[in-house]
Amino acid sequence: MDRAEGTAPEGDAASPGRGRREVGVRERRLEEGEGQVAKRERAADQRERAADQRERAAQAVEEADKILETSQDRVRRTEASLNRAYAHAARQQASIARSVKRNEQQRDFTDLAHHVAALRERTAAAAARLAETEELVARVHDSLAANNPENPGHKRLANEAREAMRQAREIERKYSSS
Repeated sequence: MDRAEGTAPEGDAASPGRGRREVGVRERRLEEGEGQVAKRERAADQRERAADQRERAAQAVEEADKILETSQDRVRRTEASLNRAYAHAARQQASIARSVKRNEQQRDFTDLAHHVAALRERTAAAAARLAETEELVARVHDSLAANNPENPGHKRLANEAREAMRQAREIERKYSSS
């Protein structure tokens, strides 16, 4: 043993296997370190793939939201058109009622009936268009719900759209059957 340094010299006859053991220990440590590096690289690759998937999912949701917003705008415009048609029909009916009262002797029930029938047809057609739009909105929300099951809002909006479609179909039947 080297007394000045307090360690046995490598070439010391008292420890012939010690140097090989140390080399073996170093090699195992190197292999373990390489294994850990490989494991970290695999983990980093997995995180990168997961981030890519999240990004693609976010893009799909964003695109679906744009489609949904467009559909909702269309529904709002259709509803506004239907409301205007109702208001117009109400004004015309009020005007006709006033006209009928003023001109009781000159009324022409045939023209009035044709006019009311035309208004009913227009109302039924507007309700049919609204029902088709609501059906499309329901399908879009169903698709979004299928792609994003953790968001219950899509399913709720799909059900609301179906209910609006049912009401519009009911209005269509009411005004087209009479």
